[in-house]
Amino acid sequence: VQVSSPGWLSGSYVINDVLLAYNRVFVIGFAFFVVFLTYWLLTRTSLGLQIRAVMQNRSMASALGVRTDRVNLMTFAFGSGLAGMAGACLSQIGNVGPSLGQNYIIDCFMVVVLGGVGNLVGTVSASLGIGVTDQILQPWLGAVLGKITVLAAIILFLQWRPAGLFVTRTRSLEG
Repeated sequence: VQVSSPGWLSGSYVINDVLLAYNRVFVIGFAFFVVFLTYWLLTRTSLGLQIRAVMQNRSMASALGVRTDRVNLMTFAFGSGLAGMAGACLSQIGNVGPSLGQNYIIDCFMVVVLGGVGNLVGTVSASLGIGVTDQILQPWLGAVLGKITVLAAIILFLQWRPAGLFVTRTRSLEG
């Protein structure tokens, strides 16, 4: 299904022979806004403190009075809202259908694993690194070989640092 953009998102802006579509610029700006909102939520609110506490040590957070089931509910609701907003942004870039996110699922998995699970700074760093590297390699190697090269580099990097770029520090003996 084709989703028509509002009038203020139609059109484009040209800078030195580079065409910047308004809807893509909006999606990039909205992504920055969502990342900053998520960072603010996780670092500056009591819900963020509770989310981090439950994520790091569920039994200790529960012993300190944090209602872990409520925190799970709020975290799931926030994540579902993020997924809905991502779908709305993707509708500005391509057609809406059952296979809308298929082209992005492998890249998303690579970003989370490379950045370190549960680390927002790692996720942003990994997404920028993977995206820029992929766009640099694709003109030289082609789309498929460029993706394969990036995936192989990530696999080799994870052999060296299995926890990703930024490791979440815990008090447990394993990490």
